Amino acid sequence: MKKKLFLFSSALLCFSVNAQETETDKQTDKQKAQAAIAEKFPFARVFDVKYTQYLPQDFDSELRDNDFISGRIKNKSKLNVAANIPVIMKPKWNVTASATYKYEHAELEQVKDFTGMAQSVYNTDYDYHYISAALSFTGFTKLFKKPFIYNASFIADGTERSAERIKGFVGGTFLLKANAKTKITLGLIVLIDPASPVPAAPVFTLEHKFNNGWIADIILPQRMFVKHDVFTNGRVYLGTELIADGFYLQSSAFGLGKVFDYRQLELRSGVTYEHWFGDGLIGTFKAGLSNVFNSKITERGESTNDYIFSTKQDGTGYFSLGFSYNPFGNKKKTAK
Repeated sequence: MKKKLFLFSSALLCFSVNAQETETDKQTDKQKAQAAIAEKFPFARVFDVKYTQYLPQDFDSELRDNDFISGRIKNKSKLNVAANIPVIMKPKWNVTASATYKYEHAELEQVKDFTGMAQSVYNTDYDYHYISAALSFTGFTKLFKKPFIYNASFIADGTERSAERIKGFVGGTFLLKANAKTKITLGLIVLIDPASPVPAAPVFTLEHKFNNGWIADIILPQRMFVKHDVFTNGRVYLGTELIADGFYLQSSAFGLGKVFDYRQLELRSGVTYEHWFGDGLIGTFKAGLSNVFNSKITERGESTNDYIFSTKQDGTGYFSLGFSYNPFGNKKKTAK
């Protein structure tokens, strides 16, 4: 959750603030920023529900750097439900409360050990629940004569059984350029999380409108898209996005009575179509190729550099269907 919270905070000004801001415009610009973020990021809307289904894929794994098991993952799916509720809204700052629930299901089959011998005990279903809650403060000001947005977020997460960890981050973003065609921001996020493999990370955003109607939509390190409005109330995206995901689990295979943290990085490349149904309701369909390039299990609170278990998964196809709803937003779609 923390990466999502900062990414949409760091992009607020990029997609909304005019290059020639005046003192009388500040309230209007902030409102435009809040509307732009809800329009641009489905997970930042007030309510969001998404279902993702993957095609079967083969995998192999290592336990403490030794070959372990291999097999096939089928019927892998995820259900995500999120809410982002404004708590305090002021002209120059606001506070938002967020909550996320995820249910993940997968089935293993044809599991073998490193010698090729069948291990039917692992041919079973797996179900995991992940819950998180966050409180985020976002402020708007000017620094070095440039618009500046700063953010601090605190996050608690765990499972349906218990809370597991508290973490957070602080960050800030400068609006470097904003005109009719191009908007650029540059920022930095500092992670308050001993399990993070890096203490801080830069964030760069670029939106550029081409003469043919296509728009470059780049937020590094999270996504690289080009997009275009289609039909009357639709928009299509083509490109790649980075998904950081995971959950907590307990397993005697790694240590009796301990809680473990599964984390993975996934690249999803393909097409996204969003359709505005009116009255704040937006439907989203995604399809493409998924590649998991980092998949590790650590003890709770430990860095992914000190992992116990890792997997390599073949690329596979996926599709996703979601709906988001913003009861506080503009009821009428505005063209860009």
